[in-house]
Amino acid sequence: MMANFKEYLDKRRQLIDKALDSFLPGGNERPKTIHKAMRYGVFSGGKRIRPIVAAEACKVCGGLLKDALAIGCAIELVHAHSLIHDDLPSMDDDDYRRGKPACHKVFGEANAILAGDALLALAFNALARGLPPKVGIGIIRELSEAIGTRGMIGGQAVDLEFKNRKKDRKLLDYINRLKTSMLFEISAKHGAIAACAGKQKVNRMADYGKNLGILFQITDDILDGEYKAEKRAATKAVRQARLSAGIAKRALKIFGSSAKRLAEIVDYVLERAV
Repeated sequence: MMANFKEYLDKRRQLIDKALDSFLPGGNERPKTIHKAMRYGVFSGGKRIRPIVAAEACKVCGGLLKDALAIGCAIELVHAHSLIHDDLPSMDDDDYRRGKPACHKVFGEANAILAGDALLALAFNALARGLPPKVGIGIIRELSEAIGTRGMIGGQAVDLEFKNRKKDRKLLDYINRLKTSMLFEISAKHGAIAACAGKQKVNRMADYGKNLGILFQITDDILDGEYKAEKRAATKAVRQARLSAGIAKRALKIFGSSAKRLAEIVDYVLERAV
């Protein structure tokens, strides 16, 4: 990956982190423990790919980066909420997240649950504060659907239902679509909407985000060793990753060279595992 792209990612992360900091309560604001737990969950080394996609999609469609900051921050707050809850003993039972102790290991399970709940509430507060009502209502509705029982939470519920049971490819694809791909789709689509893009461009951004999300989950599974025991499955996963990357890039053709960074994000995600 070219050095200037990595520099681009770093600058975008800094921009997103600054915006997130402005939405989050200060760590010394009462009640301190819950606010510190929220900030710990958000500022734990995330790549910020979702909000970067939202901001870049907005820019590609003729908008300003600032127009998509509230959307990107809301999606990242939702993502942080999901990770805190996923790590809980009653869920995936992970003691570490990105090489650091999970939120519940530092602040206790009760505070981790509350921190996750508070981040979810703050996400919608950020949208309500940061977007004009005419645009915000539709985005709030779509985001709530994408993270509800027909989206992220539904995917987690099915994942728990089949925990320690063999999942076929169709079921895995269904879970991954709900848990991961939908949030990427919303990121790109809502970035385009923030720029007041036309229906065709909004739909192409949605296609891009959907397939980027599928790619992201496949590469995560490869990195996590999900296919280590089955060489044939690993080969198939790499093939599917390349296919999803190609579909995501083709969705960008309508935008021409202005979508260069979005295409580079696809390459960045793909190169993590293949």
